[in-house]
Amino acid sequence: MSETLGQSFDDQIKSLDPADMAYIACATIGISVITPGIALFYGGSLKTKSFLTFCIQSYLVTALITAQWYFFGFSFASSLTSSSVIMGDFSIAALINLNGGPLVEGATIPAIESFVFSAFFAICTVQIFLGAIAERGRLGPSLVLGFIWCTIVYCPLAYWTWDAKGWLYTLGNLDLAGGGPVHIASGVASLAYSLYLGKRKEWTDTGKFPEYKPHSPLMTFLGSLLIYFPWLFFNSGTMTTIQTPRTLYILANTQLAASFGLATFTILDYFMTKKWSIKSSAEGLIVGLVFVTPACGFLAPWAIVVGSTVTAIVCRLCYDFPRWTGIDDATNSFVVHGIGGVCGSIFVGLFASPNIAALDGVTEIEGGWIFHHWKQMGYQLAGSMSIIGWTFIITYALCFIVDHIPGLKLRVSAEIEEMGLDYYEMAEVAYPFLDKSGMPAEVSNRRDSYNDVVSFNGQQVSGSSNTEGNHVINFNSDIKRPIETV
Repeated sequence: MSETLGQSFDDQIKSLDPADMAYIACATIGISVITPGIALFYGGSLKTKSFLTFCIQSYLVTALITAQWYFFGFSFASSLTSSSVIMGDFSIAALINLNGGPLVEGATIPAIESFVFSAFFAICTVQIFLGAIAERGRLGPSLVLGFIWCTIVYCPLAYWTWDAKGWLYTLGNLDLAGGGPVHIASGVASLAYSLYLGKRKEWTDTGKFPEYKPHSPLMTFLGSLLIYFPWLFFNSGTMTTIQTPRTLYILANTQLAASFGLATFTILDYFMTKKWSIKSSAEGLIVGLVFVTPACGFLAPWAIVVGSTVTAIVCRLCYDFPRWTGIDDATNSFVVHGIGGVCGSIFVGLFASPNIAALDGVTEIEGGWIFHHWKQMGYQLAGSMSIIGWTFIITYALCFIVDHIPGLKLRVSAEIEEMGLDYYEMAEVAYPFLDKSGMPAEVSNRRDSYNDVVSFNGQQVSGSSNTEGNHVINFNSDIKRPIETV
């Protein structure tokens, strides 16, 4: 329970600082748009007929994980009474035992503000991971999987990394804003989920990796924009104060990493393809932001420049990972978030600076290799490898378990995949004006039956509506869909 419980109200709030509370409130509002940004970023890079599924998934994930965080997630990740090194307890479940004071004695923001700010870390992580359903996974079962995954995978990882009793924290692993719990975990989980779901239809039909093209690079650009500016809040808000030079270094480091990651990834991609690409630029931006997440409060600016440049090169050279392995990670989250997060952790082991960390007036570290603290790399690798192992094994096991629960089969049939998730699960289309290019010409409401029957290429596929008013979609029997636009 809160360490300030039982104190008078004045004693509870005496450490709170109005400037810090205002900044974290603004940061919380800012990072709330990252999740829909993720939907646009990945949805734009896939086909039109599954785009809306990404969009509604981001809304539902936000609601579902907020509920999870309220009921027990926050307590599992931030418990003050648990003696475990693995996971918290129920001491502040449903926000019981909280008052107007801080979660930890001496903190400058109230516990309720810590709750809502940290909730968006869990929300973003789950959304990145669940993007693996791309074009072939069912929406409803993915939400069930995400809820369980956040409880069994994310909450322990957050506790390990940031709680004072977590085993990685006490070991000496350094991760300011979530290189491990957010990025490595979401990237590895996406890989496991993709492996379980299997290849998309085009890949299995042809027997070779298709050249998938984004349906809307503009959506990918807009999505990256909605991820970019909140990330400045995401990283700097982790300090929970605006009144130290370290917070301002975090802002500067985040901007440097984003810029050098974007430039390096884009230029290398140009030399490899002989074309400029807005999609590659957006992915380079995200790679830089992923790299800097664990490192932003520990590295000097010059080290951030070096690290983000190297990470962008590594991630671009690994970009064909799905083709090499045969694992259809449609959003390439393992490369961008998984490999990018590991690179960030490694560079902390190399270049962590006690001088930068001490700029908040509190933090003391021994530094990385350049300060002759050779053990730090071991601590960083221990964190990365343990997170990879925990996440992959449990995620794959959860996929198997959920998939075998009646009504929660994770993957759609080949016919529904060809039809598109938006048409089947939502009876809505993102671009109805594209009907001349092979999109459905009519989407009409029908309220005379609970079950929908969709006619597709002469066959009927039954399903239930997601709304009280059911829909039926009429397809032309000879619809042709160019692979690069649908």
